[in-house]
Amino acid sequence: MRHVLVVDDIAENRYLLEVLLKGNGFEVQSAAHGAEALESARKEPPALIVSDILMPVMDGYTFCRECKADKRLRCIPFIFYTATYTEKKDQALAMSLGADRFVIKPQEPGELLALIRETLSDYLTGAAQPSVDVPPEEEVLREHNQVLFHKLEKKMADLEQANRELEQKILEQQRTEEQLRQAQKMEAIGRFSAGIAHDFNNMLTVIFGYGAMMLMNMSSDDPQRDKLDQILAAAERARNLTRSLLIFSRKQELKRERLNLNGSIKNVEMLLRRIIGEDISLIMSLSEEEIAIIADSGHIEQMLMNLATNARDAMPTGGMLSLGTDVVEIDEEFVKMHGFGTPGRYAVISVSDTGVGMDAATLQRIFEPFFTTKETGKGTGLGLSIIYGIIQQHKGHINVYSEPGQGATFRIYLPVMPGDAPDNDTTPCRQDIPRGHETILVVDDDTAIRDYLELFLTELGYRVFSARDGREAIDVFREKMGQIDLVLMDVILPHKNGREAAREIRSMKSDIKVLFNSGYPSDLVHGRNLLESGELMLMKPLTPSELAVTVRAALDGELLVLSEVGKGTTFTVRLPIGREVI
Repeated sequence: MRHVLVVDDIAENRYLLEVLLKGNGFEVQSAAHGAEALESARKEPPALIVSDILMPVMDGYTFCRECKADKRLRCIPFIFYTATYTEKKDQALAMSLGADRFVIKPQEPGELLALIRETLSDYLTGAAQPSVDVPPEEEVLREHNQVLFHKLEKKMADLEQANRELEQKILEQQRTEEQLRQAQKMEAIGRFSAGIAHDFNNMLTVIFGYGAMMLMNMSSDDPQRDKLDQILAAAERARNLTRSLLIFSRKQELKRERLNLNGSIKNVEMLLRRIIGEDISLIMSLSEEEIAIIADSGHIEQMLMNLATNARDAMPTGGMLSLGTDVVEIDEEFVKMHGFGTPGRYAVISVSDTGVGMDAATLQRIFEPFFTTKETGKGTGLGLSIIYGIIQQHKGHINVYSEPGQGATFRIYLPVMPGDAPDNDTTPCRQDIPRGHETILVVDDDTAIRDYLELFLTELGYRVFSARDGREAIDVFREKMGQIDLVLMDVILPHKNGREAAREIRSMKSDIKVLFNSGYPSDLVHGRNLLESGELMLMKPLTPSELAVTVRAALDGELLVLSEVGKGTTFTVRLPIGREVI
C-alpha cells in the first residue's frame, strides 16, 4: 500500500487530506510541523510527501531542504500544498529546493487526488527525475528569509486589519449594549414617572386649589400674601419638575405657547438667586430686543434651574454666574463651522460660570442619562439630559465650551418667532374667573380632591353632587339626572372606570356633557384606551383658574377639540372676554 506523509499545522486540513487519501487506498501518516515530519520520514520513509509551508518549529521550505539533503529521502516526491505562499517567487523557491509540485489551496478533492497520483506515477515510470543537487545554503537562506519576511509582513498587515475590524465590532457591540441599557433605564424612568405622577399630581391639585382660593380671598396688602405666593410658586415648580420627568421619559407632550424669552428669565431670576446662594453673584445681561419664541414656559424655567444648580455645584467656594440673551442669524457658513443648526434667526441663551470646568472626556458624556461627576447622593445624572431633551423637542441646539479650571459656558439656540414678544404675566385675576349656577357631578376617588372641587365650584355658584367611584357616579346620576348639567370625572376609578361610567351615564342622557381629568400621563390614558375618541380631558394638577375656565367653556359648548384620543388631547377655550386659553 502506498504510504503518504501529510504535514500541516492545522488539524482540520490534516483530517481532510487523511479522509481523502484513505478513502482512495492510501496509507497516511501525518505530522503537525516539519521537525515532526522529518523524524517520522527518517523512521519510515513514505512514498510521497504533501506539506504545507507556513508552520511552527520547522517550516515547509526547511523541511523540504532537509529531505533533499538526506540520501534516504531525497528521491521521495515532494508536493507543496499551501494557502499562504501563493506568488511566483514562492513557487520558484520551492522548486529550487527540489519540490515536484507547487499546489495552491484549496483544490477540488478529485483534482488534488489526480495530481498526487500523477506525481507518483511519474516517479514509478521514471518520467520525473529526482533532483539531487541542493542549492547552496546561503542562497537558500537568503531567498527563504526574503519570502518569509514578505509573508510575515502580509500576515501582520492582515492581523492588524483583523484587529481593527474586531475592535470596531466590539465598539459597535458596546454601543448597542449601552443603547440597550439606556433604553432600559428610560423605560424604568417612564414606569417610575407614570407611577408617581398620579399621586403627586393629586397632592399638587389640593395644594394649588386651597392655596389659590386663599390667595383670591386675600387683600393685596395682606402680610401673609407673599408667603402664600411662595407656596404656590413652589407648587408650580413641583408641577414643572414632574412634567419635565414625564417629557424626558416621553410620557407627556410639551405645552407650547408664544413666550417673551426675557420675561420668562426675569420670572425665574429670584429663584435662580436662591438656588446658587449668596456666595455666587448672578450677572444678568438680557437683550434690549424683546425676543419671541414658541416654547413651554415651565420647561424653559426648568432648564435654567438645572443649569444654575450645576453651576452652583461647580463653584463650591463661590464665584460668578452669567446669564444673557441675544439674537443671532445662523447661515450656511455657521452650520458648516459648528456642525449643527439650520439657517434662520435664533434666540441664544448663554449661561457661564467660573467653576472648576470639565475635561474633553467629561464633555463627551455630559448629556448621557445618569452620567454625573458628583458624589453619590448629590446628583441624579438627569439634569443635563432633561435639558438636552427639552431643547431637542423645541427644535433647538446646545453647545458647551469648558476646560479644567476655566469654568463652563452653555449656549442654547432656540428658533425666534416673527412678531412682537407677548407679555408673560399670566397671574390669574379674580375677575377673570368665570362663574355659573348649573349643577355639576364631581367624581373622584381621592377624598381631598373631591372636597376641594366641591368647595371651589360651590364658591363659584355651582351646585355640586359628588361620587367616590364609577358605580356610585352612575347611581347618583340616575337619581339626579334631571338636575345635572356636567359630569367632571376622573379617568381611572374603582369599580367602573371613567369610560365605562360615562357610557352608562350617556345611555340615560345622551346629550350630557362630560369633562374628564387625570393625574396619570396622557400617553398612559390613551395607550390603555381609557377614553373614547374626541373626549375632553384636563391634566392634573388642576389650578382653580384653569378649572373654572374649562368648566365654564364645557358648559357653554365652547371647547374645541384640536386632536384625537391616541395622539394627545388639546383643546381651545373660547371666552366671552375675547381671550383664548390653550
